Amino acid sequence: MKYEFIDHKLNVDFWESKRALFEAFYGAFYDFIKSHGGEEDLKSHNVKTKQDFYDYADFYADGKQDCYAMGFSFHKYYLEARMNGTLENEPETSFIGYCMKNNLFQDFLQFLISFFAYWRNDEGCTCMDPYNYADNFFVSSWAALVDTTKLFYFSSETVYHWHSFRIKYILDHIPGTFLSELPKEGLPRLRVAGYQFMGWFESDKEDSKEATLDSEIAYARFKRMDTYNYWEKEEKKIKKVYIENWKKVDPA
Repeated sequence: MKYEFIDHKLNVDFWESKRALFEAFYGAFYDFIKSHGGEEDLKSHNVKTKQDFYDYADFYADGKQDCYAMGFSFHKYYLEARMNGTLENEPETSFIGYCMKNNLFQDFLQFLISFFAYWRNDEGCTCMDPYNYADNFFVSSWAALVDTTKLFYFSSETVYHWHSFRIKYILDHIPGTFLSELPKEGLPRLRVAGYQFMGWFESDKEDSKEATLDSEIAYARFKRMDTYNYWEKEEKKIKKVYIENWKKVDPA
């Protein structure tokens, strides 16, 4: 039996695991750095292979704590930091812009914008009075890359005890990541973070009959359940005091 996912594709917006998403995302980032004049930067940190790059995304890499090594070493390739930055206007000369222009990791990047804001608020980086913009993913390329690395490094069990339940939940439930094994036989119930499994069907049409064990192709349908949208739903509720000469809290 062949398996298909209606409106979704494995390794595009669905991922076999959080680790699979990490390797795909940081593997693409490694390739981007190499192809954008970063080979000497990679060598200077003894990063010679993708596996070295994965290992560099560690809490204590390069003698630094808090995943800072990845941020200090490669933030200039990750994002062009600007006050008015968005996913849509990020230049293709940055990795984030490259991904957007080439339709890579689209759902994950949308999720990442809100995760970053939740994380920064939990850590107390966002001083609301006066407002220092620290919840804005696009203000600091260094912070954006450091906290992306933390998203992959931590789990609900290893993150700091004072983090909110939402952060602890998100760390193990990045939307689109499978929480059960990929189907190999039969018609098993599937678990994908952020989605409700609606069943197996004979086709991808809305009025399709349910698939049976005799079906040549089984199509899995999912309904999106968890949508994280900090900037449209929650940020407006926060009291902020804007000051003209605000101070960035990050080095880049």
